[in-house]
Amino acid sequence: MSVRSYLVNLKQALKQNALKSPYRIVTGNQSADMDSVVSAITFAYLTHTLKTPNQFIIPLIDIPKADFALRRDISKLLQLHDITEDLLYFVEDFDGFLKESTSVDLSLVDHNGLQGVEINRAFDAGFVNVDAIIDHHADEGMFEKADPRIIRTCGSNSTLVFHYFHELTSGDDKFWETNKDVVELLIAPLLIDTTNMTQKVEDPDVKALEFYKKILTTDTVNFTTQSSYDDFYKTLKKAKKDISGFSFADILRKDYKQFHFLHGDRVGFSSISKPLSWIASKFSADEIKEDLAKTLKANQIELLVMTASFTQKETGIYTREFSYYYEGENEKYANLFQSVWRDLELSTDMYKSEIISTLVNAVNDRESHLKIYNQKKVTATRKQVVPIVKEALEK
Repeated sequence: MSVRSYLVNLKQALKQNALKSPYRIVTGNQSADMDSVVSAITFAYLTHTLKTPNQFIIPLIDIPKADFALRRDISKLLQLHDITEDLLYFVEDFDGFLKESTSVDLSLVDHNGLQGVEINRAFDAGFVNVDAIIDHHADEGMFEKADPRIIRTCGSNSTLVFHYFHELTSGDDKFWETNKDVVELLIAPLLIDTTNMTQKVEDPDVKALEFYKKILTTDTVNFTTQSSYDDFYKTLKKAKKDISGFSFADILRKDYKQFHFLHGDRVGFSSISKPLSWIASKFSADEIKEDLAKTLKANQIELLVMTASFTQKETGIYTREFSYYYEGENEKYANLFQSVWRDLELSTDMYKSEIISTLVNAVNDRESHLKIYNQKKVTATRKQVVPIVKEALEK
């Protein structure tokens, strides 16, 4: 059985109300990047195939269905496996699953604390039991009884998913040779998350790639030489970076996570693959201001943090920018820079500073507040930025 066949059978079982209650669901994090989506799909397939053949596991993508079109790299990857959007499940489907099942057993991949309004609301009402976690982010100390509960750093969360199920097969190559489509899915986020195995690589990633290559050496179509892996990475990376036709609001939604911190702060985090000077050159200040305000309102958040990462064309210098937007008078947000500048090595020495100054001056007024800084600690991705901001706001 292929991954696609599994998803087709799952769709049919749902239509026929043939799933056992409580439903089992696995979901990635709210950014719904390739690592989260592939981790969820492969976890569902491998759990069904290796552990519970009489029970389907529903892979849920924790975004609205309309936002999936913004993830062109994932669409490209799934197209290679003939997995179409109608075989996938999104946040709109979650309430329907609850109505049919009354409660759900939920597995978390690529995060270890609940994310998303719908899932948190259902958990607070007692309808969600978290039964498994496989994640490579900082441990939030929740759901200690989850089994498995695998939380450790790694270049790609998909690597941890692979190793968990690889142990269940006792390293049996035959299983993986007959499930090459799973390996072809798993290798994609590994290459994307580690920039083709050049960044954030840890030993489990190296071992996973070695095994993937061993399994795929007999694949005479897609993976025969190192250049074929490089080409595969470049194809997916190009699709990921393609934001042609996107509004600024689309760019903010493309890679977004949201958190509810200790003192009630609701904070959104958007990762952007372009400098904010590029944003200012593509959209008017009015458009930017309007979309920032819309983002706060649509997500019911008080603070939006934007982390931009890019390579300067003129110098080849890899650069990160840290910025945030809030509305109204809020001394804590106004002073956020003072609380995080040391950990993130923030400065006002900006790339294309004149464009940035013009943008900030155009957006800011008594009600609207946009702050932009150069983040000299370029090793700090959103994974590190979130706990730093969390600690600052919870002091």
